[in-house]
Amino acid sequence: MSHILQTLRNNKPLVIGLVVAPLGLYSGIKIKEWRSARKVEDIKREVAATATTQAPQPTLNTADDIQLELQGLRGARETLKRKESTLAQELESIHIKLKRLDEQDAVSKESK
Repeated sequence: MSHILQTLRNNKPLVIGLVVAPLGLYSGIKIKEWRSARKVEDIKREVAATATTQAPQPTLNTADDIQLELQGLRGARETLKRKESTLAQELESIHIKLKRLDEQDAVSKESK
């Protein structure tokens, strides 16, 4: 037994390596597990923060909601048709005024 102890005393670096290596391996594994758990927690926090900041999209769940949306679209279409009609009348009026100006211009050139 004393021979074994003497051998261990003479090979201190080997003994230290045999003691430190398993401790280093164990601590390395624990650090890796801690980092993985930390990443998971960070991702969960980011997802939770993103979910709370995004406004929920309106959905059309019922037939009543669809009917209301359809009525709104029909109303918008009618408004656009009225605006188109008004613009067409204004364009026609401008066209008539331009014709009159051209006629007046032609008459004034003939009289000179």
